[in-house]
Amino acid sequence: MDGAGLSDREQRALSAIEAELKGDRSLDRILRSTSHRRLRTVAAWLLGAGAAVLFVAASISVSRLLIWVFAAVWTAAVILALPLVGQWLRRPRQRVDRTERM
Repeated sequence: MDGAGLSDREQRALSAIEAELKGDRSLDRILRSTSHRRLRTVAAWLLGAGAAVLFVAASISVSRLLIWVFAAVWTAAVILALPLVGQWLRRPRQRVDRTERM
């Protein structure tokens, strides 16, 4: 694409498509929930990894402080992960429902 860019007609068509996409609330909701789900997934994985490290450290040192920190981090990881697991378990059922409608 070393050319001059889009023609006026192509630019108008692109602007119309962008305006239509910006007005689509369901698409906006889907994209927003997808980015939130990704963020929650990354946070749950990081907390889970941190909990595993804390578990090993607390097991080796038998420190009450490390045990309580592990318990707090593990609880936060589980609370973040449970809704994601629920969505993951519901996904195959939704795919089956879509194929049955066709």
